[in-house]
Amino acid sequence: MREIDRDASRDAGSHFESIADACRSLPFSLHEVVDYARTIAALGPRVAHFWLDEVNVKGGLAAVAAGVPRVVLGLRSLPPLNYAFHQPYMREAYRWLAKHPRVALLNNSAAGARAYESWLGLSSGAVHVVHNGFDFDPATLARCASGSRDFRARHGLPGDAPVIGTVIRFSEEKRPLLWLEIAAALRRTMPEARFLVVGDGVLRDEVHARAGRADLCDAVRLVGHQRDALAAIAAMDIFLLTSRAEGLPNVLVEAQMLGVPVVTTPAGGAPETVFHGTSGWVLDRDDPAHVADVLSRLLHDRAWLSRARSSAYEFVREAFGVERMLDETLSIYGIGPVT
Repeated sequence: MREIDRDASRDAGSHFESIADACRSLPFSLHEVVDYARTIAALGPRVAHFWLDEVNVKGGLAAVAAGVPRVVLGLRSLPPLNYAFHQPYMREAYRWLAKHPRVALLNNSAAGARAYESWLGLSSGAVHVVHNGFDFDPATLARCASGSRDFRARHGLPGDAPVIGTVIRFSEEKRPLLWLEIAAALRRTMPEARFLVVGDGVLRDEVHARAGRADLCDAVRLVGHQRDALAAIAAMDIFLLTSRAEGLPNVLVEAQMLGVPVVTTPAGGAPETVFHGTSGWVLDRDDPAHVADVLSRLLHDRAWLSRARSSAYEFVREAFGVERMLDETLSIYGIGPVT
């Protein structure tokens, strides 16, 4: 914001005094909020939409001061006290903003909304929920589906083997080692099963070491990052997510978009992406033996798999379409639906 002309005459029409007391209580310099507000006042928007906590606080206070008719703050999957960048001022600033009639708080999952409401001491429903939107491009989906057999062949996955897969970051909250323990448990009853893992991360060495043990070494394919992760997902029979913490996991929507049923832990907004029992399965326990049993039952139920492939696509197209997301967002802006 430093390059913006600091001509004080630009401040004349702005309502800076409305937040002066709040700004004085915050441990960041007031001129940053004033710089935000000066820029916003010069642009004169009907709506100011910000994302993530520090920008939400600074931009939100500034937009209120500049008299913007509608201020929308896009929140994270979890409140900032869960992250290293958390600052003590954030909670009181959010609480002040949440009370303002021109401000709306927005989250992409009900779980995230509830987490912020609890942290801020807000009533249920104070945070709006608008799920993410996806472009269900038929040509892309058809290309991925048609290339699934080739993808299997390139990575040594038999065409007739049941393939359980995932796309994850190798980090603690995604629990890739739990994922591999589930794979090992499933192999004890389904030795023909194969496992496809797309991703990389800080736990790479541990993941490769576990996958290389005798019970998994001939069954797991660790293919690293893939430029076209959708093609990898299309080669799976079931997509398994074992996260400990999540926001709204887009990858579960993408899998179902490709007609791949999903099995997931109930982390964060994950259950919101699944039509439980129809397009996939939300686990009630995450011990390897239990998850392996669920996977085995689903893989052996060919009729369910066939129905789930069709149901998965229909469910996410309805629940996560782009037009739906735009209409809901515009409603929060106070603007009519897309026509």
